[in-house]
Order: sequence, then C-alpha cells, then structure tokens
Amino acid sequence: MVSEVVARRYAEAYFRLAREAGKIDVWNADLARAVEMLEQPAVAEAMRNPRVPMKDRIALVLSLTDGLEQETRNLVRLLVQRGRSSILGAVLERYRALADAASGLTRVEVTAAVPLDQALEQDIRNTLSQRLGGSIHTTVRQDPSIIGGLIIRIGDRVIDGSLRTRLQQLRAALA
Repeated sequence: MVSEVVARRYAEAYFRLAREAGKIDVWNADLARAVEMLEQPAVAEAMRNPRVPMKDRIALVLSLTDGLEQETRNLVRLLVQRGRSSILGAVLERYRALADAASGLTRVEVTAAVPLDQALEQDIRNTLSQRLGGSIHTTVRQDPSIIGGLIIRIGDRVIDGSLRTRLQQLRAALA
C-alpha cells in the first residue's frame, strides 16, 4: 500500500513534467524501456543485493538508460538512490493511467469464455465507446472458467456478466 502511494507521487510528478515539456508519449516509451531494463534478472538482482555499492548501482542504471530522456534517467537514478527501484513498474502503470486520462482514452479489458469473432469485438468496442463517451482501447482475454458471457473491466470497475457468477448467485439464493 505504501509503495503504491509512493509510486503514484513519482508518476504524478513525472507526468506533470512530461506534460509541460509536451513529451507525454516520448517519456511513456522511455519509462517503459527503463522498466524493461531494470526487470532483467541480473539487473534486478544487482539492485536488490546490499553488497553492490550504491555508486555501482547508479553507474549501472545510468549506463543502461543512456539514450533516454534526461528526466527519465533522473527519475530512475533517484529511485535507485532511495532504494525504491522496485516500484518503477508501478510508476509506469500509474503514469500510463494519467496519460490515458489526459488524452481521453479509456482502457477496457474484456474477458470471454470463448474466442470472440471480429464483428462481435467491434460491436463491443462501439457500444463501450458510446457509453463511455470517448475513445477506448480494448484488450480481449479468454478464460474458459467463466463458462459463458463477458467480464468487462474499466479501470477499477468490473461488470461481471459471466455465467459462472450467475450460477454462483443462483446457488447462494437456493441455499
């Protein structure tokens, strides 16, 4: 919980700077590359290992992030110095949510029991776009355990129209 709050603060500060610089997309891509670099097993181990001196950790991340925007490099260096390199992925996730909100984009995850054909996927996209009043980006997952129907996740909201849930509700009502 504490790391989520800290990640949110870093993401919000980084996002404000990106918006002022007019480089929201560039910094998003930079931050994603930095996360990818720091999640490499050898690098992640070096960041966690207390026997690796701080100056060596900083030198490592600065060499890995060479070529990225200076502000991204500063953020990564600061997180490493403060022993918080492990929250960089959460910072990226929150940053993307802020960038999406600023551009009016809503990310939606649709879970279905079976693969959806393209026409049905498009109908779902159109309906959600109309209801949400903006552009959306959908990710479709398949989970046979829901038996039938759909589960739609929009941010923190979940619309569960799965057959599995309906059967559980029916079972509870009959018990």
